[in-house]
Parts: sequence; C-alpha cells; structure tokens
Amino acid sequence: MTGATGFIGSHILEGLLADGHSLYVVKRSFSETDRIEKFLKDCKTYDLDRTPIQEIFEESPIECIIHCATYYGRNDKECIKNVESNLLFPLKLLSCGIEHGIKNFVNTDSFFGNQIKSEQDLHKELYMGGYTLSKRQFRQWGQVMSAKYKLNFINMKLEHVYGERDDSNKFIPYVVEQCRNNIPVLKLSEGKQERDFIYVGDVVNAYRIVIKSLIQQCLQGYMEYNVGTGRVWRLREFVEIIHTAVKSNTLLDWGTIEMKKGEIMSSKADNADLKKIGWIPAIVEDEQIEDIFRNWERGGVNSDTFILKVAA
Repeated sequence: MTGATGFIGSHILEGLLADGHSLYVVKRSFSETDRIEKFLKDCKTYDLDRTPIQEIFEESPIECIIHCATYYGRNDKECIKNVESNLLFPLKLLSCGIEHGIKNFVNTDSFFGNQIKSEQDLHKELYMGGYTLSKRQFRQWGQVMSAKYKLNFINMKLEHVYGERDDSNKFIPYVVEQCRNNIPVLKLSEGKQERDFIYVGDVVNAYRIVIKSLIQQCLQGYMEYNVGTGRVWRLREFVEIIHTAVKSNTLLDWGTIEMKKGEIMSSKADNADLKKIGWIPAIVEDEQIEDIFRNWERGGVNSDTFILKVAA
C-alpha cells in the first residue's frame, strides 16, 4: 500500500487491518507517520529511499497493490514532479507488480479527471492541470496493462472527501478550524460550486468491498468506480452546515474571494456500479453531516467502531 501516511490512506489502512489483511506499507524514511503511529506495529513498512521497489516484491508475498499516494502540484512549475509522482512512480510499481505475478491493482483517482471528456478538452484551462493530466495518463496505462497482462485494475474515482485527519490547509478542515475559533469574518467565494461531499468512512468501506470482491474473484479486467454519495450540495450549503454544527459566531462573507481559474463548477458521482457490489453510503443526510462536525475534535463518527459497524 502506498500513501498510507496520508489522510485517506491512513483511514483505508485502519479499515483493512480491521479486516485482518496483512499489509506492507511503502513510504519514505522521512514520511510523517503521526496518522498511523498506532497501526505501525500491525504492518510491515518499507522506505522507498532505502529499499528498491524490486526488492520489496522479491521479499514479500504480495497479492494486491493499493495505490493511494499522490502529489497535488498546484501550478505548471510543478509539472515535472506531477509526472514523477503520479505517473512514473505508480507505473514502475505496476510494472514490478506484473513482473512478480500481481493480479490486482487498486488505484486512487479523483473527480478532477471529469474535466477531460475528450481530447478537445486538453486545449482548455484545466483546474489543477498538472495533477489532472498525470493522473489521467496513469489511468490510461492501467487500461493498457490490464488488457495485455490480464490484470484486474480497479480505478477508484473519489468525489470531494472530508473527515478527520485531513490536512489543515485543505478547504473543509480550514473552514472547521476558523468557525470553531470564531474568527470575526471568514472571506469566501460565492459558493456556487456543486460538490458530492463524501465522508472518509464511506470511502474506506468502498475500498473494503472492492478488495473483498477481488479476493472472491468477482471483479475482472479494468473497472472504474465513482465513489460519491450521488447527492450534490452547493459549497455554500455545506459550509453553512459546518457553521451551524460548531455553533460558530463567525460571519461568513460570501462573494469576497474570486474563484480560481478553471474551477470545476459541478460534480456528482454515478455510484450505481459500486452499489451493485454491496456498497451504500452511510453519511448522506444533513443531520448526519452536522453530527460529524459537531464531534470533529472527538474523532467524529469515524471512531474505531464506525468502519466496522457500517461494513459488517
């Protein structure tokens, strides 16, 4: 598993360990492990800057690669790092896996890829273009390798994920912190963007069900799953849910910040295929979301029992 030290990856690691899987975590020697400190004793770790990928496969009996690591280059100056992190690294991982008989690869993708529906879309300004393009190119390689080597390549296209352990510089955690601190004024865009906000516990359960289906050999070839609730909230609506949940006195100053160029205005998951294999999102209603943010500092609903209870 790559990316286990990150926000989403740390939750997936927790869920898979709860299922009894033996996990090998690939990281770097300098990676911050605060999110997974209590889980490290239950899995084996490899430092990529000290151990070549080839050696990892030679030493460990790996059946499935779960790729969660990613790099969000925010501007064109970082395009080389985008390519290295989001294309070349996972491609090397995939190639080594195939060489050693791996039959299952679960890739983590995002709704940003929906910006590119045809080659013509490559001529427009893409939101986080370097990230979006490099992720798309690896997905295409996954399709090619899946067909050529009879590999099960599962692409998990995540909508806007929120939950505990996220980076404080991300939008939702930032809003939560500012509202909890009751800053006088929080400047925001108009908030017209439409998003399919999905709780991280529901994302974990999607991965758990997909991996269970792979073990049972129910999934074959290249498949893509849209991981979202299937419901849309305007950004303004969602922020106001947070504001209410934490009983904030902060003034939400809408329309005082310009939207970023190329901003994705609407995204919603068609999760029908995921539901066919038994997945149902647990956190969908406004009242449930309020409860998440009301209990944010105490770990929210995503306690040690949430994942087990929902996916039992």
